[in-house]
Amino acid sequence: MPTAASPIPCADTPSARRSRAAAPCTARCSASDVLRWAGLHEHASAETDTVFFSMRRLRAETVLAHEGQAFEHLYFVSAGSFKSVQTDLEGYEQVLGFAIRGDSVGLDGLYQGRYTSTAIALEDSMVAVMPFRELVAAGHRVSALEHLLLHAAGAELMHRSDTQYLMSAASSEVRVARFLLHLAQRQTVMGHSDRRFRLRMTRRDIASYLGVAHETVSRALTALSQSGYIAVSHRDIEITDAAALHELQRLTRGSWRGGSRERAAQQQQPALQMAA
Repeated sequence: MPTAASPIPCADTPSARRSRAAAPCTARCSASDVLRWAGLHEHASAETDTVFFSMRRLRAETVLAHEGQAFEHLYFVSAGSFKSVQTDLEGYEQVLGFAIRGDSVGLDGLYQGRYTSTAIALEDSMVAVMPFRELVAAGHRVSALEHLLLHAAGAELMHRSDTQYLMSAASSEVRVARFLLHLAQRQTVMGHSDRRFRLRMTRRDIASYLGVAHETVSRALTALSQSGYIAVSHRDIEITDAAALHELQRLTRGSWRGGSRERAAQQQQPALQMAA
């Protein structure tokens, strides 16, 4: 039986054509490592130091788990990033979300016993590979692992809620602003700068995730840059006016017409009055 991240027979979709075998498991990590990646430092202990999982390295564009494949493993991202996509009958890929260091990949397979999306590495990445049945059994003996599972499930629900919030904005510029602020927040959790970061995903990936056209994302980034909210250099983003960007992301009605922080505040005021 093929294992996760190995080529398997599947439909002729973009995801399938991109699939390549991942590097063999030549390293391992402890449960304490995974807990720390997930931000659960207080649950790491001498006990979790003795529980080990295999690690797998994947090159950019490698498929980690295929949509429709039997759910056998849960993965935690150690380095790099992934996107999750669903593919329709015509081969169109809908991006559902992104996973970075500390995030789990594969929980969507828990309900029906099959992964409901395909996970693809956006860059050279590494994951901890956890056979799910063994993980559950170990959780009965090591409470920290049970907590890790609950934490992963809660984080997945939170990410879905974040996606709904992003999609609730009528303006594409506001959706992009919310997306950038969300990325900045996740960068902060990992101990990185919340002002400067690189987009590992393509403009097309962002557009699919936000439910807008590819060209719309490019125009929105240009408009935000020209208004002084951000600076853009290829995939490198710098938030130059965080206060203004936060003000903009609260705009829930109407369309953004560009301009300064004061313009965004003026546009938000009528919306607040309508909601009152």
